[in-house]
Amino acid sequence: MTVFPDPVIRIHGIKGARSACRVLADRPFVLLSPEHAAQINGAQWFAGLVGLTRDEFPTAAFRAILDCRGRMSGALAAIEIGLDGVIIDPTGNRQTENLRDMGQQRGFQVFTAPPPADAIYEMEDHRLPDHELDRRLGASLG
Repeated sequence: MTVFPDPVIRIHGIKGARSACRVLADRPFVLLSPEHAAQINGAQWFAGLVGLTRDEFPTAAFRAILDCRGRMSGALAAIEIGLDGVIIDPTGNRQTENLRDMGQQRGFQVFTAPPPADAIYEMEDHRLPDHELDRRLGASLG
């Protein structure tokens, strides 16, 4: 079973990352990229978004996890550019073990499955305004 700290927030852009940081303040959380983001947007896109967010919210306590299913090379890039972890397809081969070994040296996590769908808060930042993002996330956290 894949273990992610709560809450796990899937974002689609900078608006979602900013909202999560505003609402959660210094509470630990995970910023999860869109599904298959390494394949669709690229690892550098997510790293740029995470970098901007960390600059704007230096006290935010989040880990950035990139979904690399469908593109293993995105996982290598994620290690090199300093993300906190990736989700990859479960291959069960030496390549996965090598990736885990490289990641472990940098405090980087490799997951072979995403968290369960009911454990992910879908930010909807690609369609809602900022104030509504903040309100809904705050309400969902109780």
